[in-house]
Amino acid sequence: MPDWSKELLVDLISLSRIPLSFSFLYFLSKGELFACLLVLLVGGISDKLDGFLARLLNVEKSFWGKILDPVGDRFFIVICFLSLYYIKLDVDVSTLAVFLTVFQDLILAPMGFYKAFVKGQATISYLGKIATLYQYLFLTSTVMLNLLKVSVSLHYMELILILLNLLSAGHHIYLWLPRRKS
Repeated sequence: MPDWSKELLVDLISLSRIPLSFSFLYFLSKGELFACLLVLLVGGISDKLDGFLARLLNVEKSFWGKILDPVGDRFFIVICFLSLYYIKLDVDVSTLAVFLTVFQDLILAPMGFYKAFVKGQATISYLGKIATLYQYLFLTSTVMLNLLKVSVSLHYMELILILLNLLSAGHHIYLWLPRRKS
């Protein structure tokens, strides 16, 4: 298989999260919470699958892959959080948690694109990966609690979400700071 087709396969998996995010919005607006869970599951699997395949097919250094994977992630997360915010459910996400999650992505994304396109440097933040994993778990838990009609407060989960978002943002900014040569 030629390298371009391997890269294309991985990139399409990354980009699949964009239409998946609109599927989440559609199903949530119709009250189809089980379908929302399936969309979150597929989105989470695609997030791990694209990275796994990139390493397996030896295309993890692909310029477009380093850009399209975070674009797919961020788009999916932002649309899902905004959907949960605007479509009110019994177990609801707070304005602060949604605002900080979306704001972080809207601020960090242009900085990341600048580093990738202008500087040719794509940085990986493991704190960012942990925050993204927790965002998926938070979204899944919120939908699951609503599906099971369990009425609980998400305050502690939101506190962890906010903390991870802030730590991730700080770590990204730290990684992007210019380094002095010793």
